[in-house]
Amino acid sequence: MIAAAERIRQPRRYAPRMTRLACFVLLTVLLAGCGGKEKAAPTTTATLVDVASCNQLEGYIRLVSQVVSGSVEAMTQSTHPKELAQRTAATQKNLTTAANVLEQLGLPPGLDAARRQLVRGLRLFSADFGRARVSVGRDDLATAARQLVDRRALTLVSDATAKIDRACAVG
Repeated sequence: MIAAAERIRQPRRYAPRMTRLACFVLLTVLLAGCGGKEKAAPTTTATLVDVASCNQLEGYIRLVSQVVSGSVEAMTQSTHPKELAQRTAATQKNLTTAANVLEQLGLPPGLDAARRQLVRGLRLFSADFGRARVSVGRDDLATAARQLVDRRALTLVSDATAKIDRACAVG
């Protein structure tokens, strides 16, 4: 009887920590989303890119941002470590799929370098989620939270989306 009562209380013990972890991840992903539409100062060596390529790439970036945000939002609803580990694995898979799709896009040379940088950042985030999934599976939420703080990946994604925005504003 006491063991059953302890199991009922267990979700409460994990829920606040998992919610904080998932909220931090959601904030990181949203900050790395589409880099905004700030107009950059025109450069003399701007590479013209076609509107269709810009629309295609920016559409995929929006889609990736929505999928990842949805995955992370689902993580915030986790009440047990096992559930959080499964949702972390799903987010990892979504990031890997997004990177693979973006990598296959045929883009003009003016967008290719930024796209490659974006793919690298997404793959780094995917690997972070893989490590975090293992830590959550071991009931080590503190380590999982640290593993999801990847400033290098965030910088790659943020810089890449800003470069894409600038290139498409010129085109």
